Amino acid sequence: MKKSINIIGAGRAAQPIAAILQHHPYYYMQAVFSRSLNSATDLAARIGAQAVADIACLPKADITLIGTPDAAIVETTLLLARLPWVNGDTLFVHLSGSKTIGELAALAQREAKVGSLHPVFAFADVAQSIQTLSGSLCALEPDENSLPDLEALAGALGLRPFVIASAQKARYHASLSAAANFSVALADFAQKLLASTQIPIAMQRELVASLMQQNAGNLMEQAPIDALTGPIVRGDAATVAMHLAAISADEQAVYKAWAMETLQLARPRLSEEAYQAVYVALNSITARD
Repeated sequence: MKKSINIIGAGRAAQPIAAILQHHPYYYMQAVFSRSLNSATDLAARIGAQAVADIACLPKADITLIGTPDAAIVETTLLLARLPWVNGDTLFVHLSGSKTIGELAALAQREAKVGSLHPVFAFADVAQSIQTLSGSLCALEPDENSLPDLEALAGALGLRPFVIASAQKARYHASLSAAANFSVALADFAQKLLASTQIPIAMQRELVASLMQQNAGNLMEQAPIDALTGPIVRGDAATVAMHLAAISADEQAVYKAWAMETLQLARPRLSEEAYQAVYVALNSITARD
């Protein structure tokens, strides 16, 4: 027998997840609620479900997926906990990477099964996400009863699940945020260094992104210290000094911050003399402007 699913929220994560589950033979999409009725109506039409204007009108479902912003999970949970059909046979799952299942406490008090399912995936574009989500890793945070259901959901989405404890969730999400967001900020910085050159903008983007893509591939096979390349790990203090001399004071501040982190990572591969030479270069350049 197919399991019914309600969707709360119609954002970048909820939309592709709902669209993929729509086609799975084990599940059927039943209802969609969003603070924006138009968004709920649009998503419901695409997945063959009904849109509801009020959480109180949600029909009974085997599974309810909560895809709201993190700050709204508790508020949403309190409203869901008022529904008369909440019991030990119903499962409520939020999609947050940072929030724990503690956010669903009001539902747990009603003896519902609770859990979180967090695909390690950048949901930037809905259509592209539908095509490329499969194969991604996925963090599952179960209660004592929900793990089989969470694993089944992950499998239906084509995800590769692993279990994480509630106490580890914040550190886990800090790591993912650093990897996903700091890398984008670093790409922006690198592209801005090219802004005053005669290189076309599209090529500037390709130069930076292709190198980052190559490094990401290397990191799948090697530890960061082994994947590191460039003047710092070579102990080439003269090149580091040349970089700093060519950029502005504001750019130097950013470059030095990243370079010092890189130098600490590279230290085991450097002689003490080479380490000190790069360290001095990073701290002795006067800004050109």
